[in-house]
Amino acid sequence: MGETIDIVMIGCGNFSRRYHVPAIEADADAAIVAIYDPVPSDGTRQLALAHDAVLVADLADLPATPRPTVAIVTTPHTLHFEHVRFALARGWHVLCDKPFVMRLAEAKSLAAEAKERQLVNAVAFNRRFDRGCLRAKAALAAREIGPIRYIQTIQLGYERAGWFLDPALGGGGPYTGRASHMADLLPWLVERSPDRIRSRLRGDGGPRSDQGGFIELRFGELEAQLTCIEEGWHMWDEVRIFGEDGLIELRRPLTLPLGWEFRMTRERGRAYEQLDADQAVGAALVDFLRAVRGGGQPECSFADAALSVEIVEAAFASARSGEAWRELGQ
Repeated sequence: MGETIDIVMIGCGNFSRRYHVPAIEADADAAIVAIYDPVPSDGTRQLALAHDAVLVADLADLPATPRPTVAIVTTPHTLHFEHVRFALARGWHVLCDKPFVMRLAEAKSLAAEAKERQLVNAVAFNRRFDRGCLRAKAALAAREIGPIRYIQTIQLGYERAGWFLDPALGGGGPYTGRASHMADLLPWLVERSPDRIRSRLRGDGGPRSDQGGFIELRFGELEAQLTCIEEGWHMWDEVRIFGEDGLIELRRPLTLPLGWEFRMTRERGRAYEQLDADQAVGAALVDFLRAVRGGGQPECSFADAALSVEIVEAAFASARSGEAWRELGQ
């Protein structure tokens, strides 16, 4: 048994209880000591009671903790910057759910502050831990489908009610809540950063969030086209990576909230490989706690996640300025 790590949950919605909490409860040396939620659900109240954790409606009321402390930030998107900054100021290591923050300047500021304070920091892009995505990354690194020639992603559907549709909280529609996954996943899979972006939004500028749109990304000569819209087969997620000698497909089954199927076809269809979706939860938190305990760097630090913020911010900027190409990484 090692030293117990205290965990403060800043926000405690359905995803947090489904994804992070099981990993905490499976860790004998981690304990939920406090929860911040200004409008707690019955599930959050029950969780606080089960763990004998303090439940507060004001950040300032979160207690100081004498032991090593981790904050898990799972609040509405636009609040992440404020809440992560608060946790860092308390001297807490921070794991933030995606999307990280709304602006590249915010991402850089938090990364610099965490580094200065020597605090472990990460963003929970859970697809980096998915079995199918990991197999795809390994196959691409080994050039199992030859040189990559084209990438296409399709994301259909979005939340239909609640704070997600309020720009003051959601920050944007499908681009913020869904395309941010692809903005992290694609550069991670192909192990390179895009240099140009162009975008077209649908339904932007009204009293509620946009309805998504279409993004073109250029990785040098490699082109990726991303569709991310509200309409269509609700919550469809798909990635197709075409190589000179094959195709890799990643797809989330519509019946599962997590986990991606992997399919690879090579040699003109004579070779085929498939992995079923893995429903494992909590891997991002397990990885983060390993890093806190001295096990090296987490999979996706604030600095690593800054690229996804830059891509989404630039996609909005391109769409709102006449769909012009914009340079990335300047």
